[in-house]
Amino acid sequence: MNFFALAGIIIGVAAASAGMLWLARRNPLNERFSSQLGEHSSAFEFLGIAFAILLGFVVLQAYDSYNDAKRGAEQEAQAVLELTRTASAFTPEEHDLLEGTLVCYGRAVIEQGWPAMQDRGEGSPVVTDWGRRFREVAFELRVRSLVEDAAFRQLLLEQDRRIEGRRMRLAEAVRVTPPPMWFVLILGALLTVGWIVLGADRRGSFVVQASAVGSVAVMATATLLLVWFLDHPFANESGSITPIEMEEVLRVIEEESHAEGVEVTHPCTEDGDPLSA
Repeated sequence: MNFFALAGIIIGVAAASAGMLWLARRNPLNERFSSQLGEHSSAFEFLGIAFAILLGFVVLQAYDSYNDAKRGAEQEAQAVLELTRTASAFTPEEHDLLEGTLVCYGRAVIEQGWPAMQDRGEGSPVVTDWGRRFREVAFELRVRSLVEDAAFRQLLLEQDRRIEGRRMRLAEAVRVTPPPMWFVLILGALLTVGWIVLGADRRGSFVVQASAVGSVAVMATATLLLVWFLDHPFANESGSITPIEMEEVLRVIEEESHAEGVEVTHPCTEDGDPLSA
């Protein structure tokens, strides 16, 4: 959901709340209702506090989920970089196989993994295949020295970090707030705004009352939209999580390879598709 859609929704809610206020002020029962509302102010206070607490809890949970998704993407990218550096401890041929497979994995994450999460909320089979290929290449390594033995052990640890980072990223691809929770949140917002509208005294200033009602309605709507945004961290909108970490890692890998004078064979296209496919 882009900024124009968000702005349109918020403006529409503000206009609707002002319209509801205008209709309520014209109702002959408004004066009687507003005059007796003070006797039940504690009920409105309870409603407002309960809604605020519930909304704050949901926003906090959604924000934690968003951070987990971002942390998983960062961990996955960093693990790929460390894996390529550890691969330099092996022979040039083995290094070429390891780094080439990892670069293809990174390309597949960027070009196919992210679109898959955005469209379907799931991982890409191409990314999974490159992860499997790297594991096969790693298990075919021949350990000939203590240095290579230590590097192999480190390789396995970094491989586990890469897998865990991807798991975190995919687990939070679409964090759906349960429908009952949405029902309660929307009901709370409607009741809160409704009490303010019904409690408006027709003898008061319409502009002042409309400003108060509109502010509450806009804030409640904006917060609900924030929950929706945090529930979809990879939605390809402004503020969504992008594969910038993996893109930076691939750039660093290329620069380090050039600095070391190493030419790595990449068994894939720029989109991460295997050349043998």
